[in-house]
Amino acid sequence: MLRQHRELQKGLLPLFAPELRGMRMAFGKGLWETFLIFTVVFWISICFLFGAGYDGTRHMKDARMILRDFDQSPASTTLASMINGAFAVHTAPNLVDYTNSTQYATPAAVRNAVWDGDAWAAIVINQGFGDQLDAALTNGAAYNPGDAVTLFTEESRHYFKVQAVIKSSEAILTALQPPFAQAVLAQATGGDNAQLAALIQSADPLALVTPFSFTVDNVAPFHFDLSMYILSVTLSLCMVAGAFIPSNMWKTIETPFYKNVHIKQLICLRLFINILWASVICLQATGIMFAFRGPSWSPTVGDFFGIFGIILLNTLAFSFFIDCIQNWLHPRFLLATYFTMLFVNISGAVFGTELNNHFFRILYATPFLNSGFTLRTLLTRGSYNKTRFSVTINVMWSLLWWVLSTFLIARKARLVRAGKLLMANVPPPPAPAPAESEKAPEQPPQQVTPTESVSSRAESLSLARRTTVSTSDVEIEDM
Repeated sequence: MLRQHRELQKGLLPLFAPELRGMRMAFGKGLWETFLIFTVVFWISICFLFGAGYDGTRHMKDARMILRDFDQSPASTTLASMINGAFAVHTAPNLVDYTNSTQYATPAAVRNAVWDGDAWAAIVINQGFGDQLDAALTNGAAYNPGDAVTLFTEESRHYFKVQAVIKSSEAILTALQPPFAQAVLAQATGGDNAQLAALIQSADPLALVTPFSFTVDNVAPFHFDLSMYILSVTLSLCMVAGAFIPSNMWKTIETPFYKNVHIKQLICLRLFINILWASVICLQATGIMFAFRGPSWSPTVGDFFGIFGIILLNTLAFSFFIDCIQNWLHPRFLLATYFTMLFVNISGAVFGTELNNHFFRILYATPFLNSGFTLRTLLTRGSYNKTRFSVTINVMWSLLWWVLSTFLIARKARLVRAGKLLMANVPPPPAPAPAESEKAPEQPPQQVTPTESVSSRAESLSLARRTTVSTSDVEIEDM
């Protein structure tokens, strides 16, 4: 055996043999094209990802906030005026004062506006603030500064963007506390030192030092300890594992199916494989989300199937897309397309769209972002409800890619059966023409009897059948 191995090795050519020049040139061309393609794809994908998250304060004015003064006292009017002035900078959210409007006439209406997504947050000056502050300053009544202002927030819209709005609002309100204390002191004493001494003697010290503070009311908590990370990583893993694994498995066994199976059955088989594999992956992902849920969330059976359905729809949209490009593109372009598609979807989920450059509003059409919206609505019991829009986008993408994949599967099956296409979506290399010296000499025609003719035809037909059946399932890919 060793001797046979050595004899076979002697017949092989070295890598740089002149006879292999064509093979080396084809390999170098493919390597150079792949490098060029991935350089372009890498720059596009990374620039898209970084651009989606670049300078979050740049478009902070796109975040609308509500201000409503329900007290209408001199102190609250002064505070509202100071809040409006502080939010006038370009790095702060767009604060709209509805104090003199009939819209949002009650604290519950303001809260519902934040819950529904009509506003990113809201600042409410509570009724009774001025009377309580006057009582604390003149009679020394017990005073709680946190009862003055309520900051309504929510996490369901987008965790990172909402956090930017919240932190900005909290910083502005905290910075207003010392100047407002000075304004209250000036109004109460009128600059008279005698009145100032009497005020210090009679007032509640807390009302003098901190005449107002704020309480944060998060109307839509996620109920997840690592909510944003769990949602993003779970959707990403489902897209990758639910789409790449069955498509790569199919790639290794597809040729005999294309050659021997009816096209309709082939399409149904691909659909069955995609749905089965995606269902298995998404069931496990849903179980992981339930295992790592927060302590304040008590999920139901409906929550389980709702989360499973959302993740499954997102995964199927990506799976059918992978089917299309695998049956259409050259293998050099496949991974580049996967890479770009995945990065674009992740950009929308991680960095959001509403507070970015308007160019990134195209992410509203991506399955990943819309699946994230629907999951947040479900996890927060209905806040920022965009379910109808999100599910419609995902269903449309799934149907579009599936319909296209059926046509591409039928096209590839016809090309494979005609010998015009190999497993790698490339045409087979042309067979070299035989040299003149290798051509067989022409044989004079021989007379055959009818019996011999029938026998020879039968043998030829039998040989053809055996050759067809024994065709190898492995095709040589063109580099």
